[in-house]
Amino acid sequence: MFLKKLTLNNFKCLSDIELSFEKTKSKNRKWTLILGENGTGKSNILKSIALVTSGSNGLGELLGNTDSWIKFNEKSCTIMAELETKKGEERIISLKFNRGDNLSKIISHNKASLHLIDNAIENADRNYFVVAYGASRRLSNEVFSNFEKSRNGRSINVRNLFDNASTLNPLTAWIIELDYRSGNEGINLVKEALKDFLPGITFHSIDKEKKQVMFQTVDGIIPLDQLSDGYQNMAAWIGDLLFRITETFKDYKKPLEARGLLLIDEVDLHLHPKWQRKLLDFIGNKLPNFQVVATTHSPLTAQQADTGELFALKRNSNNIVEIVPFNGSPKSLLVNQLLMTPVFGLETDESFEVQKAKEEYEILKSKGDSLSSIDKEKMKVVKQTLKTKLPKRMSPESSKKEIELLEKIETQLNIKK
Repeated sequence: MFLKKLTLNNFKCLSDIELSFEKTKSKNRKWTLILGENGTGKSNILKSIALVTSGSNGLGELLGNTDSWIKFNEKSCTIMAELETKKGEERIISLKFNRGDNLSKIISHNKASLHLIDNAIENADRNYFVVAYGASRRLSNEVFSNFEKSRNGRSINVRNLFDNASTLNPLTAWIIELDYRSGNEGINLVKEALKDFLPGITFHSIDKEKKQVMFQTVDGIIPLDQLSDGYQNMAAWIGDLLFRITETFKDYKKPLEARGLLLIDEVDLHLHPKWQRKLLDFIGNKLPNFQVVATTHSPLTAQQADTGELFALKRNSNNIVEIVPFNGSPKSLLVNQLLMTPVFGLETDESFEVQKAKEEYEILKSKGDSLSSIDKEKMKVVKQTLKTKLPKRMSPESSKKEIELLEKIETQLNIKK
């Protein structure tokens, strides 16, 4: 399944939103990144996708209070999604929630759309395969399996997006169980995946006596629960994702090459800038056939988007949230340039202190000869601030290496001509 288009009406704070996921008329995008200030509904877009693809049973476990999904002072909300199956067939599914409706009424009113999903799920659990993660992704250190197989699989796959208290499947327990069930074959798959997703460390071994998974780091061989918070955060959801894919597509020789939809809120959470710059590349290489819809606040993550892959949620003059596509390719911009585009909306790449000092300087300067003694003292302070803290627009030393490399490449290309 691939997502082709999403339309929302009065869903949470989103009055009227339409987002296409088509790269061209015959091809869907692999990546969609969504920016936006807090309160503009980034997470709600992900939740709407999870709800409309959940099926009857999954919807019952995710929906909760129906009225909470409907925009304040509105009577109903709708979610409509256009999907494409593996065979290239189009499916249009929608959900409508009326204020005051209980679950049975919602299922009854949306019977036709839910029937499409339910029929596909009955044929195979992996049809319309969707996995989702919220901004709270905590590593579980349990050493016994807790995979919740008794509950609806579709709702479990996206539960973390809806419930901050939801814990992910314990990575340590799964790796130990995988080692017991399939030996080196299963462990090697996890080992290779974690190696790419957790740069700088590698899976080392399993300490069966202490029931710990050990990693080789620059500080030596240490257990998973003693890695840094950043590594643990990545290990938590990556391990959970690997578990869900490999268990669902366990009859595949290469389960990570299966098709699916991955929804991630704040995809770069807790990651150092060096990791943020490589994250999309890691995910894309390991999951080549997954469609990914993710939210971010990071210009370093946004910079990895290609033409047509970056969008921003913004409130207009009437306080209505609109979705604004980024014009051009973020990859062609420097980070500071990207920050000052409409999708981020910063007026300057200078510090807030310098920006305020400049504004105050302009106000004082506009008074001309009518400056009071207090104003003159303020002017002295402002001038001193600008003198000592105004950034120098000089090329950094590190850019010399880049220039030399570009000159070398250009020379070699000219020789080949």
